[in-house]
Amino acid sequence: MTTIMFYISNAIILYALLLVIVTCIRRPTDVRYTFLNLFRQRRRSGVTLLAITLGGVAVFIFGGFVDYSFWALREQTIRTNIGHVQLYKEGYLASGSTNTLNYTIPNYNEIKNILMQDPEIAPKIKAITGQIEFSGIISQYEKGVSTFFSGVGIEPETSLMLGSLDQVISGSDLSRIEQQNITIGSGISSALSAGYDDWVDLLVVNPEGGQNAMSSQVRGVFQSGIKAYDDTTIKLPLKTAQHLLQTDGISKIIILLQDTDQTESVIARINALIKTHHLHLESRSWNELAIYYHQVVNLFEGIFFFIKAIVSIIVVFMIGNTLMMNVVERTREIATLRALGLTKSYISRLFVLEGVVIGMVGSVLSVVFGIMIAGIININGIPMPPSPGYTQGYLAFVLWDQDYNLFWFSCALPLVTSVIASIIPSRRAANLVIAEAFRFV
Repeated sequence: MTTIMFYISNAIILYALLLVIVTCIRRPTDVRYTFLNLFRQRRRSGVTLLAITLGGVAVFIFGGFVDYSFWALREQTIRTNIGHVQLYKEGYLASGSTNTLNYTIPNYNEIKNILMQDPEIAPKIKAITGQIEFSGIISQYEKGVSTFFSGVGIEPETSLMLGSLDQVISGSDLSRIEQQNITIGSGISSALSAGYDDWVDLLVVNPEGGQNAMSSQVRGVFQSGIKAYDDTTIKLPLKTAQHLLQTDGISKIIILLQDTDQTESVIARINALIKTHHLHLESRSWNELAIYYHQVVNLFEGIFFFIKAIVSIIVVFMIGNTLMMNVVERTREIATLRALGLTKSYISRLFVLEGVVIGMVGSVLSVVFGIMIAGIININGIPMPPSPGYTQGYLAFVLWDQDYNLFWFSCALPLVTSVIASIIPSRRAANLVIAEAFRFV
């Protein structure tokens, strides 16, 4: 549906541009007459132009806000321990969440070396890290409280990049030296009444089905803004997690790239390396794993489409009303032109040209004022409340300089709606009966 509308809009824009170019070459006086006729009633035309401009600016600003929201959510999703590409042992994803420790990758360092030595993808990689996921019970026996947790063993040196959006609100991040220290989410911290420098006990089930326990000191409390994540997650060094679970393997390999746009080419090359080296791995891109991201994008795109439709309808009626009033006021003038021998198609083309001209002026004003207002907003941003499922608000900005589709639509909306709105008035003007038109008062 969107693709069809895109091609239809491009066809209308092409027709409008050709109409203006041909008129300028063959009948340049018609362009001058168009401007004079269009602004004969300055107040009416001014109000119409104002409505077109406001509609275009509204679409430009809201579209830039949506683009920034998509970008911010995408980067937050990628940098909250998802990365751009993830590698698993074959069967890991199909196994569900009950026995994932039986699908660990044993040769992590070998795979890492293969990826980092490949000349095609090595320059595109920002970081490679191994992680192991497990669950268990975390307790603080002195206070008699405990809760379930989802643990992730990570490499401390790469946690600053993959967990860069996790804000440490107490203490500090994981240490490469003090391997027994852990960091906990703000929700777990509240449930246990545990904070920096407190001792907690971890109880887990290893891959063989036995129970292991370990006492750890809380090094820091983090907050990502995602309530479900903060309420259940703890982080500890990868080697410590492997020692606790009595395994040398990892659950997955996470790859963070220099640029998100390189994901498809990198994952294609990784799949080729997996096949070449006979590695029993399967790969997934962030795009396949970020279900919540796609749900939010689909919701906002539906809202944006609805707003564009409403604005388009308003603009069509405003322009149509202005051109129709012009036809009524110039009825006898149109009759005179027809009596002088001008054809119906010529009269119709004159009114369509008026619609094209006011649409072009509206397009230019929409983009100019849209950029000005976006620049003002981007100085300090707009404070926004927390999104559903989040605990922290954020500053919203208007991302307008990285999406050419936003410029295209902000220009296409006034022009396309103007051409559509001019169809009925132009046909009415062309089909006036000359004798009746002369008697019109």
